[in-house]
Amino acid sequence: MVAKLWANPIMNKTTLWFLSVVLIALIGMVYFQMHSHEFINWDDPYYIYENPLVTSGLSWLGIGWAFITGTASNWHPLTWISHMLDSSLFGPSPKATHMVTMVWYMGCVLLAFFLFLKLEASPQAAFLMAAFFGLHPLHVESVAWAAERKDVLCAFFFLAASLAYLGYARERKMSLYLWTTLLFILALLSKPMAVTWPCVALLLDYWPLKRLYHGWKQLLVEKIPWFVLTALSSLVTFIVQNRSEAVKSIGDFSLVDRFANAAISYWMYIRQSFWPFDLTVFYPYPSSINVLSVVIACCLLGGITLFVIRQRSRHPYLLWGWLFYLGVLVPVIGIIQVGAQAHADRYTLLPQLGIIIGLGLFLDKIIVQKKLRRFAGMAMLILIAILMVLTFRQVSYWKNNVTLFNQNLSVTGPNELAHFNLGVAYLAKNELDLSILHFTASLEMNPHDATTYNNLGLAYFRQNKITLAESFFRQAIAVNPYMAQPYFHLAIIKTNQGLFRAARDYMDKAVQLAPGWTEAREILYQIETLSSERQKIDD
Repeated sequence: MVAKLWANPIMNKTTLWFLSVVLIALIGMVYFQMHSHEFINWDDPYYIYENPLVTSGLSWLGIGWAFITGTASNWHPLTWISHMLDSSLFGPSPKATHMVTMVWYMGCVLLAFFLFLKLEASPQAAFLMAAFFGLHPLHVESVAWAAERKDVLCAFFFLAASLAYLGYARERKMSLYLWTTLLFILALLSKPMAVTWPCVALLLDYWPLKRLYHGWKQLLVEKIPWFVLTALSSLVTFIVQNRSEAVKSIGDFSLVDRFANAAISYWMYIRQSFWPFDLTVFYPYPSSINVLSVVIACCLLGGITLFVIRQRSRHPYLLWGWLFYLGVLVPVIGIIQVGAQAHADRYTLLPQLGIIIGLGLFLDKIIVQKKLRRFAGMAMLILIAILMVLTFRQVSYWKNNVTLFNQNLSVTGPNELAHFNLGVAYLAKNELDLSILHFTASLEMNPHDATTYNNLGLAYFRQNKITLAESFFRQAIAVNPYMAQPYFHLAIIKTNQGLFRAARDYMDKAVQLAPGWTEAREILYQIETLSSERQKIDD
């Protein structure tokens, strides 16, 4: 049916609604499996199920905290509030979280569909472009990972602001300007990646609005409030990430490596858009960057840039889409390196739209014959069907920690993060041999992580290998003497051994380091009571 519609340049509102419903149904077919998925032990604990301000639901205290916290090395108050609202409505359950995120994502796909229409795509092309976007496996990470709700929220308000701006630019109503500003603020409050949006507004002035030819100075003045908001959001984000030590130093990653990896990443995202295989949750930063890969990536990026510049008069959407892709990726391309990943699937959610718009409109405009359009429509439907299968499979990897990080190891090979998270997952399932196996592998790659030593000690403690457990707890303290957990566990060991004075000293240290740890305070009181009773007996 859609292939026939592709050949018809005119479409009524009923058909538009029909295509919108089809898009929603297709997304649901792929992502509904998330209703049985668990939370992931990477970031999800901080965002949701181990965060008491989130699990207790929406409150004035929680809303205030959302605007001042730097938890999880980010400043995105609206994202926190959305998780609190989930808890208020449904409780802090993974099913509710995943289903709500899926609904937000459906909204993103519909907004992309309407944006394509506003950017002069035929309804048929807009539908196929939106289906390509919505069913692409690169976006699974943003939707299936509960902690990445911020990606979907940001994309939703980013796209809504773009549509509102198109309305404002054409009607020149102050109410639309204010509405656009509000939507942009909501995008920033969801995730600071939205800082590039004012530049996207300038791109819209270039095409399709063609406002740049009527006085660019006035257009810049019009956007001053938006650039001020961008600067403020960037400053707050940098301070928060720097304080949490999420921003890597030049010593960790040199500037040469960062620019080289950025070039490779720009090309990698394009390749993955058209060859979406071996996608995974984490791509470790390479120990050394291949110079030939950098040269090839730079040549390909440079060649595309020259081509779209030469085509700017006949096909301005090619240049528009390319600049959108390059520009929206800037905050996450790695020049300011946050985290240890070389690149990440989640970063493509918005930037990929530039590639889709450029190529989609190009094909829509140059394929004019009915037979060719029908053939192109059928080819796109086959491609979308393939993407659906790949995306369904990619979503299935996010079922739980074990399926996700085992798949990560199979794609990238051994890496510290996957081994650590598998160790945590198996420890939670009390599969202690597997837990020890992965924690040991993680330590071999990073012998300076106190949490891994502590977790290994806990695994050996559960196996009743007390000498080994005590050794790893002491090594955790040697690596990080300000971590409370190993003191707590040593206190438990000494209590079981009847060494109450040593136990009291260790638990007292744990309480000093974590004064809000109620369990540690209660056990400290019990140890002091036992110590007093032992003292009376000895006397």
